[in-house]
Amino acid sequence: MHKVLLAKPTPIPDDCSDPRWKWFKGCLGALDGTFIDVRVPEHEKGHYHTRKGDIAVNVLGVCNPNMQFIFVLSGWEGSAADSRFLRDAINRPHGLRVPTENYYLCNNGYANADGFLTPYRGVRYHLKEWDRGAGGPQNKQELFNLKHSSARNVIERTFELLKVRWGILRSQSFYQIDVQSKIIIACCLLHNFISNEMPEDPFELELPDPRESGGDTYGECISSIESAMDTDYISSAHVNTLEDEGSSQQKRRGQNKDQTGPRRTSTMLEEEALINGFKALVTTG
Repeated sequence: MHKVLLAKPTPIPDDCSDPRWKWFKGCLGALDGTFIDVRVPEHEKGHYHTRKGDIAVNVLGVCNPNMQFIFVLSGWEGSAADSRFLRDAINRPHGLRVPTENYYLCNNGYANADGFLTPYRGVRYHLKEWDRGAGGPQNKQELFNLKHSSARNVIERTFELLKVRWGILRSQSFYQIDVQSKIIIACCLLHNFISNEMPEDPFELELPDPRESGGDTYGECISSIESAMDTDYISSAHVNTLEDEGSSQQKRRGQNKDQTGPRRTSTMLEEEALINGFKALVTTG
């Protein structure tokens, strides 16, 4: 089921015209971690405490620009560091595979390394920081961070959509921790299934700030995380082009206001499409 429902990573092509992704040739998508509240025995709670004091598991998610999961790893305690979690994902026999010529976008919670491109530290980055009336990018570093954040935001929105859709991920359950981790992965797989069967997802339309080969045959892949230069994957020509276009695109971006909407339940049409899709999947093997 994992091989059927997990998306296959596809690099951003040289002729990409997507305004968020065309700067990141060869990029496979974005990754980040999220916390899912869980219920564990009293003597284990210390391991699952997050920085905010919640009891949760850490979930590593990797998605493509279309908000489909490429890789998911669940089960690490909430106290685990992001970088440690990522190393575990890479070192597993069937873990995260990153071809040497490709990479994922990630935030500064992870190491800037071969296969993982982070933003400049100490420079404006998060999209909310650009919506505070402070003006557009003032230099190449800020411009790079703006483009990086605009593209990497896809994984945050994917997690948000996942939690909006599946209520079991929004509160603690009474299942054993290993079962809870499997439920999380199952929800991610179902998320991909729905994405394939329903190109126009009504849940996604209600999210704020709306966005615009197979198996393990990757060839040589990255097997460790070593430090790298900030812009190894972005040519100087791309950065200069970014600088030319930065101000006008930021002005257009500032015109978009956050919108929030009430949570909703599935409609009969959505449930029928989901059932029909499962039937087709079973029929075709």
